[in-house]
Amino acid sequence: MPKPTKFDISGAKKELKALREFDQNRRDNANNILRPEQIVGKDWRSAKVLTTTLGLANGQMRKITKQDLIEFSKNIARLESRVEKGVTANEVINLSTPEDKNRSKEQIYFAVPVTMKYGDIKFLTNAGPDSKATRHSVHIVLADYDHGLAKAGTPLQAAKEISKGNLLFDCDCDHHTFVFRYITTIMKANAGRPEHGFPKLKNPQLNGIACKHVLRVMTELNSSIFIWKKIAVMIESDRAKNASRELKRRQKTVTLTQREASELAAKQKLTPRKIEVITKTAKAAQKVAKTAPPPKRPKRASAQEANNAAAILAASGMTMEQIMALIAANKR
Repeated sequence: MPKPTKFDISGAKKELKALREFDQNRRDNANNILRPEQIVGKDWRSAKVLTTTLGLANGQMRKITKQDLIEFSKNIARLESRVEKGVTANEVINLSTPEDKNRSKEQIYFAVPVTMKYGDIKFLTNAGPDSKATRHSVHIVLADYDHGLAKAGTPLQAAKEISKGNLLFDCDCDHHTFVFRYITTIMKANAGRPEHGFPKLKNPQLNGIACKHVLRVMTELNSSIFIWKKIAVMIESDRAKNASRELKRRQKTVTLTQREASELAAKQKLTPRKIEVITKTAKAAQKVAKTAPPPKRPKRASAQEANNAAAILAASGMTMEQIMALIAANKR
């Protein structure tokens, strides 16, 4: 087991509560929100004083036009066309931008499930190098948890299936709040405060879906046997107690100790996973690549065989210098 890294999980619940209260208060007092009714042209007098970055580079802003509202509506319709019944970890990774994937791969080293209760999981990740924070909280709701409790199979089998099934998510970072929270609300994948204001400044094109912290969590949900086993403990207990969303006292709470969290964080940092979609085909290819024997080197000709070949080459008109060069190359 690698040496535990310095990663403190204490106070995470209290910290998340304070951050959510701050975020809600900030949203309640915002006076530059582009509301849903304004996007369809109502209350244009107040909408036209707002600004957008649509079509501009380097964070430049300009006043919103009626043509912008048409473009915003098209972007929303395009986004809604992707919605079926929520999103999976694979889909979150697939829909994310290359920039966010690269940031997650290079800057976010671990995602630790601090607490779990009835399919509701609170993860902690490290913050990026330029962040004022030291850690971030990612909230995951396994939307298929009830299905996993009922489906035939072992708790571990159910844990693996629902970890790759439909889910909701939220992150306390500003990038999620201002760039992606509106998108997750539209796509019915939001596990936190819903956002009804269009991201006219930070993401008017509605590109991507997840920040670098969420992407690290999705990668671990897709492939971590440690996390699957912890979810399986929760499932096994909830099955035994016939727990439900309404009967909260019967729900099993699974928590990590400080030592478990530090060891897991150290292990994840030491052997980081790729930020990529995991499929059965990809897994099979990886397995074949690991187990396939190395390619065999071609067998060298013997000295007698080389001399016989030289005689044949001499008869064909090759010079002695050319023949000796071929024999020397064979002996290397």
